[in-house]
Amino acid sequence: MSQIRTVSGLLLLSAVFAGCSKSSSDAADTAAAVSPTAAAITGVADCDNFLHAYEHCLTDKIPAAASAQMKLGMDQWKSAWKSMAENSATRDALPQICAQTRAASAPALQAYGCTL
Repeated sequence: MSQIRTVSGLLLLSAVFAGCSKSSSDAADTAAAVSPTAAAITGVADCDNFLHAYEHCLTDKIPAAASAQMKLGMDQWKSAWKSMAENSATRDALPQICAQTRAASAPALQAYGCTL
């Protein structure tokens, strides 16, 4: 249950930061930094790299009972962040949002032996 709250809280934080945060990174440079083996989800390297690392952890290290709820949260991030990436008014906020989500997710994933 606490994982659901964590994911919900992170989604809420993503929405809040989208409205009030700006980053100076160039979106084109950010998209170009995505690993060539990772399929772009948002086109923002920080976000795509985090999502791929998170998904890898869910698939390879976390038991199915726990990963099912976490996957729902990840799917919500993918959808929300993809929409934000497509909107020029919110795209610049994504690197910061994804970095904060990565930092907030890391402790819970470390319990399963995952590093982001």
